[in-house]
Amino acid sequence: MAAPMPDIDRLRFLWQRLRQHLWWQPAIWSLAAVLAALGSALADAWVPVEWLPPLQEGLVSDLLRIMATSMLAVSTFSLSVLASAYASAANAGTPRATRLVVADPQSQRAVAVFMASFIFAIVGVVAMGTGRYGPAGRMALFVCAVVVLAWVVVAFMRYIDVLSRIGRVSHTIATVERATLAALQQAVRRPLAGAVMAASAGAGARPVMAQWTGHVQFVDVEALQHLAQRLDAQVHIAAPVGDLVHPSAPLAWLRAPDAADDEATLAELRRAFVIGPERSIEQDAAYGLIVLAEIAERALSPSVNDPGTAIAVIGSQARLMIAGLAEVPDSGAPRYDRVSTPASRPEALVALAFEPIARCATRQTEVMVQLLHHLDALCRNAPSGFGAAGRDLVQRVLARAERGGADQEDLARWQEEARRLGLLDGGGQ
Repeated sequence: MAAPMPDIDRLRFLWQRLRQHLWWQPAIWSLAAVLAALGSALADAWVPVEWLPPLQEGLVSDLLRIMATSMLAVSTFSLSVLASAYASAANAGTPRATRLVVADPQSQRAVAVFMASFIFAIVGVVAMGTGRYGPAGRMALFVCAVVVLAWVVVAFMRYIDVLSRIGRVSHTIATVERATLAALQQAVRRPLAGAVMAASAGAGARPVMAQWTGHVQFVDVEALQHLAQRLDAQVHIAAPVGDLVHPSAPLAWLRAPDAADDEATLAELRRAFVIGPERSIEQDAAYGLIVLAEIAERALSPSVNDPGTAIAVIGSQARLMIAGLAEVPDSGAPRYDRVSTPASRPEALVALAFEPIARCATRQTEVMVQLLHHLDALCRNAPSGFGAAGRDLVQRVLARAERGGADQEDLARWQEEARRLGLLDGGGQ
C-alpha cells in the first residue's frame, strides 16, 4: 500500500515553520539571480545581432561592479539593523514572540532582494570575465541589471517602512495577535482537529509513550487516521497540542490487534506527533494568549511601568477571542472517525489570557478598569460559557486584590464597576 500524501495541515505547519527562518527567501532569490545571470548568455543563440541597439563596451561590467560593491554594504547594513530590531522586539515584548517577528514577510523580502542583487552582480562579473557573452548576451545581462536595480530601489523604499515598525512593541503585539487569531479560527472551524470526542481510550488500549521530553507542537490527525484504518484500530490522543510529554507520559492509546501492535507501528504513530523544546502557536492558540499575557506582564513590571502596553494587550486578547470564537464550526460528522481526543475547554482561555495580567495590575487602577470593560465585551459577544468564566475570573481577581492589600478606594471602585457591568452578583444594567 502506498504511503499517504502529507495532509494540508502538516504542509501548512511545515510552511509556517519555514517562514520563521530568515534564510529561505534570500536562498531562493539568490538562486534565481544566479540563473538570470548565467541564462543571459543564451540570448546569443536566439537574438540576431542586428536587432540590438548600440551598447558601449565595458558598460555592463562597470555597472555590475558598482552593484556588487554597493549591495554588499547594503546587505550587511540591512542584516545588522534587523538583528537589532529582533533584539528590541525580544526586550520590549517577550523572547517567545521573536520567531513570529522574524517571519515578517516584508523584512525577509527586503533582505532577500539585497542579497540576490549582490549575488547577481558577482556572478555576472565572473561570467563576463570568461568571455562567454556575445552582443545579445551582454544586452540581456544589461537589461537584467537595470531590472534588478529598479527592484532594489522599490525594496529599499519598502524596507524604510519596515524599519519604522519592526521592533516596536505595538508591531510585536499585532504580529502575535494575527498568528493567534489564525490558530483560534482553525480550532473553532475544525473542533478537535476533526477527531471524535472521547474522554478515554476504552478497554484494551495500549499506551504509546513519548521518547522525548518537550511540548507537543503538532499532531497529524490524518496520519493517525490512515494508520488506524490500515490496522483496523482505534487511536486516542492522550497529549493534545501544547501538552508537556516525557518518556513516562503517553502520547496516545492504541487499540489494535496484537499482530499489528509492534515497534514499527508504534514508531509510525509517534511520528505523527511533533515534539519540540517549547510550545508553538501554529496549532496552539492558548500559547499565543500566553505570549500576549507575557508582554503585558513585562509592561506592568516596576522596571518598565508601561500600563498603556498592558491595556493594548488586553484589547488585543479580547478582540481576537471575539473574532476567533465567532467562526462557524464545520458541519457534518468528524472527518477522522478512528481517532479520538478529549474534549477541549475553550472557556479556560479566558483565565489563561487575562488572569496573569490581573495579578500584576492590582496597583494599576486604569488597567483594572479596562480589564473589566474588555471582559464585559467578551462575555457579551463570545459563545455561552464564556460569561460564567469571565464572572468567575472577576471574582477571583477582586478577592486576590483584597487579600493583597489593594487600596480600599480603588477596590471599591472596581467592585462597583464590576456590578454595573453585571460581572458580579447583584449587578447588571
